[in-house]
Formats: sequence, structure tokens, C-alpha cells
Amino acid sequence: MKVVRQRSARLLAILSILLLTAVIAPPVHGAPKPEGSKVILTVRYGHDELASSLGIESVSIAHALTKAKREPASGVIGLPDVAVSLVNGQKESIYRLEPTGMLWDPAAQQRLVPDAATAHKLVAYANQLRSNHYGAMIEWSDVRKLVPLKQIFTITDMGTGMSFRVQRRAGSDHADVQPISKADSHMMKKIYNDHWSWNRRAVLVHSGQYWIAGSMNGMPHGGDGIPDNDFSGHFCLHFLGSTTHKSETPDLAHQLMVHKAGGQLRSMLDGASPLQLAESVVEALNHHDQDLLLELAIGLPDSEQASLLTEMHAIRSIRVNKNKDRKPPIPEDQSLSAQVQLSVSLLKQNESEHRATYTFTFERESTSAGWRMKQVIMK
Repeated sequence: MKVVRQRSARLLAILSILLLTAVIAPPVHGAPKPEGSKVILTVRYGHDELASSLGIESVSIAHALTKAKREPASGVIGLPDVAVSLVNGQKESIYRLEPTGMLWDPAAQQRLVPDAATAHKLVAYANQLRSNHYGAMIEWSDVRKLVPLKQIFTITDMGTGMSFRVQRRAGSDHADVQPISKADSHMMKKIYNDHWSWNRRAVLVHSGQYWIAGSMNGMPHGGDGIPDNDFSGHFCLHFLGSTTHKSETPDLAHQLMVHKAGGQLRSMLDGASPLQLAESVVEALNHHDQDLLLELAIGLPDSEQASLLTEMHAIRSIRVNKNKDRKPPIPEDQSLSAQVQLSVSLLKQNESEHRATYTFTFERESTSAGWRMKQVIMK
């Protein structure tokens, strides 16, 4: 709790400076001022329960948003994790913040264009709120020093908002940790819907003054060390650049969750190769991660996005069949399109496991732009 207060105090101090200009700004004459209006910024990734909100008590900002110019806009990609609510009495309007400080109204398919000063303030608030919400992206080589062996710390699951205590017991390629008590084990199992699972989940690791982006699985295995905690073995906790025991390459699913916990998932996907994106789709399907799947499907027609979601709900498990002798296609530096074929082992409801082929087509607008999925054929 001490660090939470320190993080909140730092955020509030910065925001207080930003809000000072709104407080001392001269009154806006003309249209009636929305005296009862309130602006609320919320940072939340997808359907996560963990959220951070900031209420802005500024008549001038509320007035600027109320009177902002509206223009037609469709297909706008705003910041996927930042919502702006304008509350006026019993009425609440919810918008998506764009990187420019403009707001997108998805219901009306319109863009709100506030004045430059208001747009700048909204972006500043959002950046600080995101900084306070997500964990720090710290390399495993440094994390292992910040979270030494036998250290007790807290893990907060972003999907549920639930927290539990653990101790680092071992691990050189990543952290092998165990819940401290029966209550901690029960809380962890509750996070996994009362079923132990290898599924990766985005987490925040709170150790001392640090909040670190991480990824955990939920399967007890291997050596034990803490008696009477209702947890037979340990589980794996990964960080930026950490690897599994069997590989020198970071686990893709863990790294996706680490970047989500650090608020950097979109940046990771924008810099990924077509092969990495295709394999990420398979990971999203296997984990039944709708938010990640839709993030990867940006650019696909709505009908194909719906087909992917239908496929996900029918799948019990799916994994890529690795062929060490086959080299993945590497698109030319100047290429604006690429195709990737993945052989997968697929298990669906009421079916036996079988092999299937997923063929992905990717395009990009320029050689410096990120790849976007344009088609996926599953057969």
C-alpha cells in the first residue's frame, strides 16, 4: 500500500500542475457553462477488471468538450485502453481518446475536435494515468537482482484485479515462485477459474518500490519448498526477455503478456514480423484471449473477425507444429505483402485432435509501417 500511495502521489502532483492552468484560466463567455459536468479518464485494457480512473474537476475542460466541433469519422483507431467520459447530470457520454487529443464517438461515428490546449491536457493526463496503471518493462537480467531468491512479493492479475503473495524459490532463466499460504494459493486458483492451467496471464509484480510487468502461468509443477500452502510445486513467472528452461528464445505467449502488463502490446505487434503475428494468433486462440485476438485482427473485415471469434470458442487447444528443417518465409525489406502458412495440431469440441493449416495474408502501407492481417484461411 505504501508504494501505491507513492505512485498515486506522484501522479497527482503532476496532474495538479496541469490542472492549475484550468483553474486559473479566465471564464469562457457565451454558451452556458456545464457547472455540473465532470470529465473522467479511465485506463483499462479490453475486458480487464483492473482499471485506473482520474476525475478531472475542470469547468473549462468540460465546457471545451461540450462545445467541441464534431466531424464525420469512421474506422478511427484511438488509444485502445483510454476512455474519456463526460458526465453531465444523469447523462454520460463515453469517447475514445486519439493520440492527438481528439475524441472519437463510436456510437455516432464522429470525431470531437477540442481546442489545442484542451487536447494537449487530455493527452498529458492519459499518459500519466497509463504510466501509473501499467508495470515497468524491466529486463529479466535486472529483475533477478530486484527480486532476489527468497524475496516475498505481491502479484496482481490484470484480468481479475486480484492479488496474492509469493516467494521466489529458484530459477535462472525466469523466476520459479510459490504462493506463501493456503489463502494465497486459493486466490491464485480463483484467478484461473478454480482450475490450474498452463495459460499465460499478464500480471504486475510489486516488490519494494517497483511495479514490474510480468507474465505467469497457473500450473503447479516441479520442486516444492513451502509446506502447508495447498500448492504442490512452483509456477513460472516471466519478465521481459526471460526464457523457459528448454529454450534460449523467449516464450512468445509470455512476452505478449509481459508487453500487455507494461502497456506496450500495440508497440510489440506493430514491430512484429508476419510469422510472429501468425503465431500470436494461434496463441490467442489457444488461450481464448478475445482481446488479444481482436488486437491482432485489426484490419480484417468484420465478417472475418467474427469467424476468428467463432473458431476460438470452438477450440479446446491448438499449437503450432514446429519443423526445425523448414525455414520461415522472410519478406523482402521492400515488400508490402507477405503470406505465412502454419501447420497446427487442433483439438475442437466433440472432435479428436487433428492437423490443420492456417494461411495468413499480411499487408503494410509502407516499409516503415506495421503489418496488418488482411485474410486468414483455416482448413
